[in-house]
Amino acid sequence: MQARQSPILVGLDIGTSGARALAFTPEGGCIAQGRAAFATDYAGADRAEQNPEDWWRAAMAALCAMSARLDAGARLVAGIGLTGQCPTFACFLPSGAAMGPGLLYQDNRASAETGLLIDRFGAAAIHRRSGQAPSPFYVLPKLLWLKRHQASWPGAGAVVAQPRDLVGWRLTGRLATDPTHAACTLAYDLTAGAWASDWLRELGLEALIWPEILPSCSVLGYLTADAAALTGLCEGTPVIVGAADSICAAYGAQATGLGVLCEVAGTSTCLHLSVEQPVAAYAVNTYPHIEAGQWCSEVGLNTTGAALAWLSTLLKASPEEALEQAARAAPGSAGLLFLPHLSGGERDEPGRCGAFAGLHLGHSESHIARAILEGVGYALRQRVELLEASGCPVTRVVSCGGAARSALWAQIKADILGIPVSQVAPPDTTAWGAALIVARALKIAAESVELSYSYFFPERNRAEIYAAGYRRFCRLEELLIHDV
Repeated sequence: MQARQSPILVGLDIGTSGARALAFTPEGGCIAQGRAAFATDYAGADRAEQNPEDWWRAAMAALCAMSARLDAGARLVAGIGLTGQCPTFACFLPSGAAMGPGLLYQDNRASAETGLLIDRFGAAAIHRRSGQAPSPFYVLPKLLWLKRHQASWPGAGAVVAQPRDLVGWRLTGRLATDPTHAACTLAYDLTAGAWASDWLRELGLEALIWPEILPSCSVLGYLTADAAALTGLCEGTPVIVGAADSICAAYGAQATGLGVLCEVAGTSTCLHLSVEQPVAAYAVNTYPHIEAGQWCSEVGLNTTGAALAWLSTLLKASPEEALEQAARAAPGSAGLLFLPHLSGGERDEPGRCGAFAGLHLGHSESHIARAILEGVGYALRQRVELLEASGCPVTRVVSCGGAARSALWAQIKADILGIPVSQVAPPDTTAWGAALIVARALKIAAESVELSYSYFFPERNRAEIYAAGYRRFCRLEELLIHDV
């Protein structure tokens, strides 16, 4: 516990694998935290579901554990900033009760419905209006899938809410979202800053209840008596709307300058680059920035940290032990290639599959582990090249998130990208970004003085190895795309 009576800023992150509540000083020092995990059901090659009640239970458990560690200091909590995974969502009754499973961003079941949207409105027109290239990744096609395939389709009066929205709703009694989450739905008009109500009417989704859209730095409401009793925090504590997890991570890492690419590496990876106006190139998505009137260009990968976790489970080892194995193999993994598309494809190509190629009896666990790290690096290089081809030059990379703790992986990324990589410590800047939004909303002076950076520069003697590996990687991907 800190001795001085400065305000405490809380960031609450409802992520892909669990919820985290972190309490910070205004200087960015983490003084208490709580965590609670939940499971994902990968019921098929294109399915990824969670129990929406787990989002709430985990959030409450995390806040409760954090406040217990704060002890009497819990009364100094100035506000709670919300963030979370997106575009994951579920449908709810107006009472707040879930009407079915939550469908994750990794869920690719809605390929046919994505095609329906493209046929109806046009892919380029959807990208111009929403900032996003249509794919099964988003909420709107999944809603159409539910409407077509679910006998108990909720219909009129059902609430569409993402995990952060649900938790904020139950904490305060007010249902709202922010522009960064709204942009993840494919039902948001980026220029108007409002739901695309004409599209919803045409698709027969107008009777659903969509959250009110508030600026990220808005006060959503105040902790109810029931929520205060569950969390150990004070009734009436302000709750701030916040923003999408990857955008909060970039904000917390101070990676918001032009040309600075923020790699938010967790279960999946998002790559954010601040831009002065929405990006016209179809291959690149645009999100509103936390700062009104600014924008973030974005591309991503669905399975990055999850690929390392998958290998760890197979090896019956910890991720740290898997990374130690990878360090024993030489660059290039003795010709072994890995395609990191293990969750039913990618948002830009649902038919993209995961694979190992070039495997032989001389390969060891170390080669397999290093090939996973290099495969993610190759896929990141593809996406950096997409950004640069769209007119968004990248001068350096700032790496943050739970999967950005490894110095070996950071060096591999620098070598493959040919760009310096700065690794942030502590790496979990998502909750800190949400806490900074609390400070902004409540006009509390705060700065990231507790952050530090390790720098990794490309090694010239590895450039030829990785250039050859990258060419093979790109050819293999094109050969292994399957029909969906």
